[in-house]
Amino acid sequence: MTLTTGQCEVFKTFGYVVIPGLLSEEIDWITSEFHAVFKDKGMEHDGSRRSVVVPFIDQREKLCTLLDNQKVTGTIGSLLGQDFNYIGGDGNMHSGDTAWHTDGGHQVGLYAKFHIYLDSLTHHTGALRVIPGSHLHGTWRDQLRQILEQPADAMGINGANIPSVTVETNPGDVLIFNHNIYHAAFGGGTARRHVAMNISSRAKTPNEIKELDEYIPRHCLRKGGGQVHSDLMRETASPTRMCYLEQPIEREQLLVSSTPGH
Repeated sequence: MTLTTGQCEVFKTFGYVVIPGLLSEEIDWITSEFHAVFKDKGMEHDGSRRSVVVPFIDQREKLCTLLDNQKVTGTIGSLLGQDFNYIGGDGNMHSGDTAWHTDGGHQVGLYAKFHIYLDSLTHHTGALRVIPGSHLHGTWRDQLRQILEQPADAMGINGANIPSVTVETNPGDVLIFNHNIYHAAFGGGTARRHVAMNISSRAKTPNEIKELDEYIPRHCLRKGGGQVHSDLMRETASPTRMCYLEQPIEREQLLVSSTPGH
């Protein structure tokens, strides 16, 4: 699947784009595999706090095939380039509110999150809220960051009342958002489920490579057990899938080899 020029412009301008029903045909097996991962890990979600597995789709062979699905790769490729990088991700059972935050402050590279929703979520039941345009660097974003840290002091309102757009979703809907965008969720239950893949455009300039080299140890090696991807993800990869893995593998190997003691 290839996104339209309009959809790509929405993502570029506002920092996110929604593709309703993109994975509606696959959602049943994705949901089954989602619960299998938690079972494999011996994790029981009791609703008291967020339960998360990192990386996630790497844990099961069938979930790995999401990176072989042309609806997934074509959509991502439309936004980040057909030679994009897959740099891990997570599987979540959320509980309660999620305060306003970003997933990054990237200056040169384009980093995004590909979210697959397993539940129907509305404004009042924990659907993701975003502040359109907040992915763009500038004075306004700096002011916004200060406001969101203490909205009650700055504006006399709580986080749930910050002006924003609520992205209501149904199972199979996909939301892709720029890591830099401010997002949150309020009013949700104790087991909101979603799968997320972290993706980036291929690093080509020295500054982009430097940024990727800073991202990998902070977000992948520390959480993923020493590798960006699981052995399963790599060993079962088709030549096409390897296109999305090869640069992270290359940078990972260089970073590990340059670490004292290796």
